[in-house]
Amino acid sequence: MLDDAERSVLEETEAALVRNDPGLARRMRQGRRAGGRGRRVAATVVIVLLVVGLLWLGLPGQALLVVMVGLGFLLALGWRPSGRVPTILRGHEAPPRS
Repeated sequence: MLDDAERSVLEETEAALVRNDPGLARRMRQGRRAGGRGRRVAATVVIVLLVVGLLWLGLPGQALLVVMVGLGFLLALGWRPSGRVPTILRGHEAPPRS
């Protein structure tokens, strides 16, 4: 167990976290939800492999069907487009127009 000094330091650290990054603090309190990121990543890999295989076999109609069904499956697993720009792209914005 923690002694009183360690407990107070931990509480101060937690309070600072909540002040500095409330989104992270909220995610930490919620914990891992069912249908998390691992399932979405696995489903995405399977969908991509199926689409590539179908395109390789010359079946574009079936590949499109797999994409549509796969997108529905990902939505059912809780995937939502975030609208955020990925970190890797942030430094590559177009220059301002003059």
